[in-house]
Amino acid sequence: MHVRDARHGLPAGPEAGPLAQTVALHRDPLGVLRRARERHGDVFTLRLLTARPIVVVADPAQVPALAAADPGRARAGSARRRIVPMASPRSIFGGDGRGHEAARGRVAPLFARDAVAAHRAAMAAIAVEHVERWPRGRPFRLLPRMRALVDEVFVRLLLGVGDERRAPAIAAAIGRMLWTPGNPPLSLPGEGDGLMGAGATALFDRRKAPLARLLAEEVDRRRGDPGAADVIGRMLRSDPAQPTEAIVDELLPLLMAAQEPPAAALTWLLDRLGRAPDLAERFLADEDADGARGGFRDAVVRETLRLRPPAVAVLRRLAEPADVAGRRLPAGVVTMLPTALVHRDPRAFADPDAFRPDRWAAGDVLDAAFFPFGGGARRCLGEHLANAYIDGLTPVILRRVRLEPLWPVPERMVLRGTILVPQRSTPVRAGRLGLPAPGRPREGGRPAGPGGRG
Repeated sequence: MHVRDARHGLPAGPEAGPLAQTVALHRDPLGVLRRARERHGDVFTLRLLTARPIVVVADPAQVPALAAADPGRARAGSARRRIVPMASPRSIFGGDGRGHEAARGRVAPLFARDAVAAHRAAMAAIAVEHVERWPRGRPFRLLPRMRALVDEVFVRLLLGVGDERRAPAIAAAIGRMLWTPGNPPLSLPGEGDGLMGAGATALFDRRKAPLARLLAEEVDRRRGDPGAADVIGRMLRSDPAQPTEAIVDELLPLLMAAQEPPAAALTWLLDRLGRAPDLAERFLADEDADGARGGFRDAVVRETLRLRPPAVAVLRRLAEPADVAGRRLPAGVVTMLPTALVHRDPRAFADPDAFRPDRWAAGDVLDAAFFPFGGGARRCLGEHLANAYIDGLTPVILRRVRLEPLWPVPERMVLRGTILVPQRSTPVRAGRLGLPAPGRPREGGRPAGPGGRG
């Protein structure tokens, strides 16, 4: 029998133990959340290894208020640290209050729309180098390739590591730090989670050490002439006396957040376009002379992010008791706005499981229920960068290779930490010929309209 937890004053939820709930959520996040909502309603409680308890709020009408609750009535940083304990409280990702504001303010100008757009040509050049190294005619997993590409772009252009040896070494170290075996992997427990937490923390510390060493060397090398047009330079100039260890501690979560979400988004998008060559050609052609995306391309991106959002949720830890969807929740509770579940809610999106880019032009959406980049004061700093990746990297790939997904339908989402990734990392085969340049018609018939299930 599922009953209200009188001790904590929390809504009912699945009764399985924390380990079982954690494994189930990571293996099938959308399915687990849907079944829980069907049984318990829009507000229910999960108990996970990394957050016990966590209250899921699946009502689209609650998104604006909860997303905007930080910093006054809730905390995003401490909520994230419950799920990803290696997120430093000094960082943009794991900090709160003035600490978060200071960390964000140091680097925010580098992530503005015009600032990241200025890197587009350099992004394209790096993408060409990577795509030329991809195998032809034999299967490979697309997600790791997109991670490697995004890592190198970020290290070279945003961190400002220009050395031909150091930049690839740092990018490779990021990948090794975040690589986790298993399908799907579980979140790493943190302090206070017993022997499992201690062992997992020790494992992560060993993986982190090579990257931390390389970053420390780069920071120390730049102290004499930090520059100001990149992340490391701005950190050094904002507080020259800050110890190297503290700067590295702040950089590590930023690198983690900058890798997996955009790599996952690019993978989901390329998988979608690889399944519909006519859709891909129309997507590729819909840009102006400066490469800015047109309305159709924007709709395809939005619809892909709706059905396959990179982040599993917006997390907030209540700083004070709050009334949420008709329930009184106590202070200290971590609340979760489940992105994929709300994005597929029929109250917000008609025919919610269908891939229908036309819905965006028709206005057949509840805008407030679309939040792939979060919302409020904690809206993702990397939103413009993610869009620059999509606009700068996707056309390069489409024009150089024809990607053929090997799995017959879009893969199920699994959860890696807080990021939704393809279950099998998207096995593909790359043909040697990409799509025609814009303006060249495809031979043999009219383009088919985009459709299909999500």
